Amino acid sequence: MIVPAAFGSRKGENKYPTHRDPQQVPQFLPDPCPILRNERLSRLSHFATVASLSFLYGGAFSRRPLLGTCFMWIKNLVVFVGEEVFPFSVAELDETLDQNRCQPCGSQTLRTEGFVPPLKGQDPMVYAVDGFIYCTYQETSRLLPGPVIKELLDEKVEHIQDEEGRKVGRKEKADLQEQITFELMPRAFTRSRRTSLLIDTERKRVMVDASSASRAEEVVACLRKAIGTLPVAYPAPNSAPYTSFSNWLKDTKLLPEGFTLGDRCELKGTKDEGAAVKFTAVDLGQEEILAHLETGMVATRINLAWQDSLELDINDKLEIKRIKALDLLQENIDAMDADDAVAELQARISLQGNVLREALDGLFGYFEVNPA
Repeated sequence: MIVPAAFGSRKGENKYPTHRDPQQVPQFLPDPCPILRNERLSRLSHFATVASLSFLYGGAFSRRPLLGTCFMWIKNLVVFVGEEVFPFSVAELDETLDQNRCQPCGSQTLRTEGFVPPLKGQDPMVYAVDGFIYCTYQETSRLLPGPVIKELLDEKVEHIQDEEGRKVGRKEKADLQEQITFELMPRAFTRSRRTSLLIDTERKRVMVDASSASRAEEVVACLRKAIGTLPVAYPAPNSAPYTSFSNWLKDTKLLPEGFTLGDRCELKGTKDEGAAVKFTAVDLGQEEILAHLETGMVATRINLAWQDSLELDINDKLEIKRIKALDLLQENIDAMDADDAVAELQARISLQGNVLREALDGLFGYFEVNPA
């Protein structure tokens, strides 16, 4: 299998190889599961392996980089806030996460979770810079496509009905499905998903690079379990964010200091009809948007820029999406030394961490955020 190039690849080299090249995909597949003797079942078992491979390698046209590359850029944020000083030092957290590493899935294990070193080939489980602690959560799961299991189950049910002349009840079907899963599990490929955490010890915030709250909750729950206690919760604003978003669209003077309107927003009706309108790549001060607001719709998501450094979307749950570096920040990123992976990671933590800290200070200060 092709191993990803080091983070410090020379300029012009492909640091993130994709899987479109057939030479990068294994040219063989394991034999069908010997437990399933029926020719039809064996063929489907073989299909399960192929489906797992396709999912694992991202499909023929995937441009997703291999897991384990050390590029650090947080794209989404679900933020948890606390009132107490975090009950650990950097050294203690490093040792704790080392004792709670994500382990490989056993032959009959569907899923494991834990923590891994942010940089492959390096020992540290955490990197600390400017009051930030950066670490990496990993979930490893076996790939058992539901349609494959269903087709195998249908074949077994049909075989029993033909051979024994009877119907298969609900409980027996459940037992057969469990048997099929048990037989396929050892041959199923595994896929790992990594999620970055940035802990701001100065502001008592845990920031999870997740696009959904449920994913962020899984990560924080795993961290809390490893540490023993983690006194953080969702941010609780003093006023409804959608009211402020709507007011910002009506009057930009009401924006928090340092922020300007971007070019995207989402409006929703406040009644039960569920009306919703999305605007993209437009002037957010245009009359059409203001007209919708006059009818009673409210802004539930809005695109903002922070001091020519960051562009982001924020929704009415104060979740941050689509974080993008603007010119001022991008110039600093481009100037980093890519020959030293550790130094570059630390520089990225400091650079993005401090900008996010300032942006969140502005937003959370505006909404007078406290832990829920």
